[in-house]
Amino acid sequence: MTDPRFIIKFYYLHQDCYFEDQEMLNIYKSVLFTEGGAYTSELAKKDFNFSRDSEAVYELKNTLKREVKDKHYNMEKIYEDLKKLFVLRKNYLAIPIRSIQEKVIEIKEYKLYDKMSVEEVESAVVQVNDTEKFKRAILNKGLTNFLQLGDNNLTNGLPLPFPILTQVFKGIRKGETMAFAMPSNSGKSRFTIDIAAHTALVHHKKVLIISNEMSEDKMRLCLITTILNNKQIQKLYGKEISKTEGELLEFKFRPDAEAKVKTDKDGFVVKEEKETQREFVKRLVDISQEFRDVMMVTNWANEQINNSMYFINITDHTNDELKKVIINYYYKEKIEYIFYDTLKTDTANIGIGEELKKTATILSNIAQNFGIYICSTLQLTESDTLPVNLTVNDLAVSRTVKEVLDTLGLIKQINRDTLENYEYSFHEVDTQFYDLQKFEDPDVRYYACVVDKNRAGAKPTLVFRLNLAYNVWEELGYLRLKQRK
Repeated sequence: MTDPRFIIKFYYLHQDCYFEDQEMLNIYKSVLFTEGGAYTSELAKKDFNFSRDSEAVYELKNTLKREVKDKHYNMEKIYEDLKKLFVLRKNYLAIPIRSIQEKVIEIKEYKLYDKMSVEEVESAVVQVNDTEKFKRAILNKGLTNFLQLGDNNLTNGLPLPFPILTQVFKGIRKGETMAFAMPSNSGKSRFTIDIAAHTALVHHKKVLIISNEMSEDKMRLCLITTILNNKQIQKLYGKEISKTEGELLEFKFRPDAEAKVKTDKDGFVVKEEKETQREFVKRLVDISQEFRDVMMVTNWANEQINNSMYFINITDHTNDELKKVIINYYYKEKIEYIFYDTLKTDTANIGIGEELKKTATILSNIAQNFGIYICSTLQLTESDTLPVNLTVNDLAVSRTVKEVLDTLGLIKQINRDTLENYEYSFHEVDTQFYDLQKFEDPDVRYYACVVDKNRAGAKPTLVFRLNLAYNVWEELGYLRLKQRK
C-alpha cells in the first residue's frame, strides 16, 4: 500500500494465495484492483474478486501504514517468507491426516527454515508425504527399555507348530516375510493350511490366506482335515480323531458297534440307494459316534469367530491388487498374519523371473511398514539335487527373490528307496542318531527342510515326517546323510 508498484513483481496466483486472515486477504485484493490497479497484470488478477470497501477497512489500512512508517523492509524477503507460509498452509489443508499435518507444521520449526527457499519448502512437504509411511526413530533414545524390558520386535514371535523351526526363526514375527519352497504337488497348500490353522486356532489370531493354487472348497476340506487330526488343536476341543481327507470327501463314516447297518469292505456306512443326502446325514447322527464327533468339531470351528481364517482366491491379479487386498484386510479386520500360496509374478509378467523379486519386495515393504507377518510358498524345480543339498539355485523362479526375504526354507521329499542313507538327531551337535523308519503306507513321507536364509541366525537342515492324507506334519529333528566309516 505504501508503494503499490511492487505488485508488478510480487504477487500471488489465486491458487497459491492462502491468507489465513480474511481482512488481510481483502486488503491484498484492494492492492490488486485499487491501489496497485494500474500496475497489476491480468495474470495476477485472474480468479480474484474485488475487495470489500468500508470505513473499517479504511481505518485498518491507515493503522497498518502508521505501523510501518519510517521502517525499512526487504520486500523480496517478505514476499518469500509469506509464500513459504502459503505453501505450508495449502498442503496442511489439502492433507486431512493429522499425523502428516503435524509433520507439515514441523517444517516451520526446522533449524534452517529461514534459509530455505520456496522450492525447498515444497520439496520438504513432498518428503513428508513420501516418508511418513516409513518408520523413523532416534536410535539412541529408549535404549534402556529396549534392552531391559524387551521393548523390541526381535524377541520370539508366535511359536510355529515345529519346535526347532520356532527356535531357529524366533517364531512367527510380525514385520517379516517368510517363505517355504517345494516342488509341484508336494503339499505347499497343505503346509500353508497347517501353519495358518495353528496361528488362528492355537494362538487365537485372525489370518488371511491368499491362494492362486487351491479353490475355496479344496481349502475348506483341507482345513477340516487339519483341525480333526492336529494334536495341538485336538487339545482345544477335547477329542482325539483320526480321519483322512479322502474319507471326508467321500463322506465315509464308521457305525457304532451296536448299530446294525450295511457297511462296505472297509467298514464304512453305505448310503442306501434312494436315500437323499439329508436323510443319510440324519441317519449317521443316530448310528455313528465318529460322525457326531466330526460334526462337533466343525461346529466348534464355526464358533471361533475371533480366530477367523479369511480366504481369497486371486488367479488373475496385479501387484497393486495384491497389495490392496492385504492392506484392505489389515484395516478392515486388523489381520496381521498373511499366508500367500503361491508367490508368483503378477498376471502381466508370467514367466519373467526377475518380476518375482518385485512382488516379493512389495510384500516385504508391506510387512515392515504395517507390522504384518507374511508367509509365502515358492516353487522348487524337479531336479536330481539331493534333499539335503538344496540351494537357492533349485528355485524354479528368480533366485534373487531370496534377497528380500527374511527367512527361506527349501523342502523336498526324500526318496523312499534312499531312506537308509539318512539319519537324524534331536540336537544339531549330537552323538545319538536315528534311522528313518520305513512305513508301508505310501502317504507317510519324509521331507528334508534346508534353511537357506535366516536373518535370525542358524541355518540347519531338518527332517519332517508327514502324512498328507491326514495333513499331519511332524518335525523329527536335525537331518544328515549317514557318515561313511
